[in-house]
Amino acid sequence: MARVAIVGAGVAGLTAALYATTAGHQVVVLDRTGRLGGRATSEHVDGVPFGFGPHLLLNNGPLAKVVKKISRLKMALAPLRTDRLHVHGHGLIRPRGDVKTAANNRALLRSNEPSSPLVQAVNMLANMGQSDKHQSRIVALLKQRLMVVGEGWAGLVGRMAAALDEVGVLIEPDSDVVGIEDREVVLSDGRRFASDVVIVACGWRRARPLLEPLLMEQCPDLVSVKASTLDVRLSSRPLGERQCVVDPGRNGLILALSSIQPKMDVSGSLLSVAAVGVHGETTEQRADRLMELMDVHAAGWRDHTMEQRLQRSITVQTKGNKPPFDVLSEQGILLAGEWVDTIHLLSDAAAHSGRIAGSNIIKALP
Repeated sequence: MARVAIVGAGVAGLTAALYATTAGHQVVVLDRTGRLGGRATSEHVDGVPFGFGPHLLLNNGPLAKVVKKISRLKMALAPLRTDRLHVHGHGLIRPRGDVKTAANNRALLRSNEPSSPLVQAVNMLANMGQSDKHQSRIVALLKQRLMVVGEGWAGLVGRMAAALDEVGVLIEPDSDVVGIEDREVVLSDGRRFASDVVIVACGWRRARPLLEPLLMEQCPDLVSVKASTLDVRLSSRPLGERQCVVDPGRNGLILALSSIQPKMDVSGSLLSVAAVGVHGETTEQRADRLMELMDVHAAGWRDHTMEQRLQRSITVQTKGNKPPFDVLSEQGILLAGEWVDTIHLLSDAAAHSGRIAGSNIIKALP
């Protein structure tokens, strides 16, 4: 049995903790904040789950498999339907009663032509604009396997935290890790946690200063993809029957969560909106584009707002030459997170890398 210290209590950290514990190791999870799940979570306001921008769960993907593994309670999942998915300037992806247009759209998406507004729109929705050579999430979208979770993402995180609590895994909030020295984790308040293996599973912005002194010239030059997000509850339904509007020209999308997921018993509508950053754009310009997106496609929304959560700048993913999970294994360190090399994207990348790191503690033992 090894002593394992995990830095970060997001999806990657919690998944790594679950698999490391299952393998018989003694685990402690250290997180800088008191909020489990990182940006892949939500909080309930008057019974309505408010998240941090649009999140779609890949049915039977890595994260869904983790949750199913630890919880016998079935998740309430509802798919985003392509016959109610509107691309600005193009129309519905699969218009009902128009077999020819639906077939042409499907052929265009299979071609994956990057200059096509339709391909750009679907890539924006499925992958937050990140290119995916495997097209796994795009295929899942077309097969209606990208889901909205009825309990909100806080429900998924809560199931993972409950499973860890049952087996006695200690989660230490407000623990700001500032260094790793000889398999020992150093906190900003002077505390130290001795361990046999450290798993760095926080976001790249926090992980980089921890890893740079160890990776030296091997430290990857990853670029964070930023977005501005808005989650808003309205007394109206400005999108009508549409479940989603994607505007490739404005590099943004609007998800009508309450139209997709019937478990969200909302009078009016619950929208989750994102404007993904473009090169050379400031935070102010991106936030303005988010508001423009809403004004154009959800006209009058400001007069019907009941609750809202605005995030002017949030990291949705990273891009670049991502490091393998075991690049520092000889120094007793494993890596987990969306920024680690894997065939998956977004939260599934975090869950998959967390599973791999948690299942391979032996690779980093002295």
